[in-house]
Amino acid sequence: MNKNKPDEIIKLGDFILKQTSSDEQKGRVLGLLGVAYFEKNDLDKSTELFFEAKNIAEKTGNHELTAKIYGSIAHQYIHLKLNEKAKFYLNKAIAEIDKLPEGNKKYSLKGLSYLELGNVEFDNQNYKIANQNYKQSLTHFQDMIEPGMQITYHYRRSLYNIGNSYLYMNQPDSSEFYLNKAIQIKDDKNKDLNFFIYNSLAKIYTQKGFYQRAVDSLQIVLNDQEFKDKRLESEIYLNLSQNYKELGNNDQYYFYNEKYIKLKDSLQLTGLNAINSAIDAEQKDFSLALSQSDRNNKFLIIGSISFLILMLIVIIYLIFKRKKERIIFEKIIIDLKGKLENPIVSEKEKLIKEENSIPSSVEEEILFKLEKFENSQKFTNPKLTISTLAVQLKTNTTYLSEVINNYKGKNFNAYINELRIKHICEKIYTHPEYLNYKISYLAEESGFTSHSSFATVFKSVTGISPSVFLREAAKHDSYKPKLIK
Repeated sequence: MNKNKPDEIIKLGDFILKQTSSDEQKGRVLGLLGVAYFEKNDLDKSTELFFEAKNIAEKTGNHELTAKIYGSIAHQYIHLKLNEKAKFYLNKAIAEIDKLPEGNKKYSLKGLSYLELGNVEFDNQNYKIANQNYKQSLTHFQDMIEPGMQITYHYRRSLYNIGNSYLYMNQPDSSEFYLNKAIQIKDDKNKDLNFFIYNSLAKIYTQKGFYQRAVDSLQIVLNDQEFKDKRLESEIYLNLSQNYKELGNNDQYYFYNEKYIKLKDSLQLTGLNAINSAIDAEQKDFSLALSQSDRNNKFLIIGSISFLILMLIVIIYLIFKRKKERIIFEKIIIDLKGKLENPIVSEKEKLIKEENSIPSSVEEEILFKLEKFENSQKFTNPKLTISTLAVQLKTNTTYLSEVINNYKGKNFNAYINELRIKHICEKIYTHPEYLNYKISYLAEESGFTSHSSFATVFKSVTGISPSVFLREAAKHDSYKPKLIK
């Protein structure tokens, strides 16, 4: 299919459907129409067409056609972040592929299946397994005799996705190696792949501190008249805003950040409509099965439909839950940036106005020493108590407790816990390797003696759990490049 002319494909496909009586031809045309509507970003319509193609293909007994339709549905589910459903259809596709004779068709479909499996593992943040699947796909494409232009495209996809997975395995040099291999292969008919490669290379430039080079690479994509992918466009807006922020260009930072937010909200609505369409399509399958099945199976089918409806409700809940978590995370990051860009200034006014018996000179001295203490990271000592800290600051526990209450607005334990949580958040934000550490290690690093107490305090201080913070930090710090599906 010519990806640059989906409207022409749709027009031709609709004409063929009216003329043909062959189920195999109908299945193939419906599959092509699904891809065409996907290219137009009409996920609702493309999902409906893929399921219609599935129902026809399953009747034909054509293993190749059925496998391709299963693969298209799996790809659609991956795009909608419904990875378990995607795995289900990928396994059905592989079962059909295994029935094919050895040869180019089998190698091609195997390569595509491993690509999609790699995408599922990548989305689940299993980057090492994803990397292995991508390399498997590369091997199958290499096994082909006289591969055509379309397989060259998928071969480049494998190289691109291997590069992305290495990027998330904190191996930027290996990542750059595979991305450069991908971009060196000439493929004028699939120029859109270059857009994704430039975006990923820009990620590497950002990591290495080459912010202007990253901006230049991203602007090349936006300025190309053939660039139409809305999801990649959203990601590029986000990446541009952050690189302009690093360059100190606040006007461009706010400009692209606003474009990112608007486009992201639009894409979320499109995704919800597509999920509704997928569930409606599966419900039609169940309704058909109900009319043809034995009465003893009716309750099972009705229960399955109810489960699908429940799944939709859960998905909507999770989408809004994640949006709320993202807002909380962004606020934490803004506070962290403020702290890093503007070092703490000693408090000059009490948070709580009340009389006390501490001489003002003693108060000033304790506040000065507390500021030094906060910058020393001694608060990560798990054995720290108010008594030991009072000894360190050469004061008594009464004075220390009163100063903390008056100037920090909290008791000693809450004060220390907040310092620890802010400390570990800053570590995660400024040191990407912390994204790969277990929560138990992060707890120990910040001064907590148990995983559970760390998680409880973390959520009480930030409003989100440590696992959510790590998930959002992975997206924020790396600005995850979109996979080529």
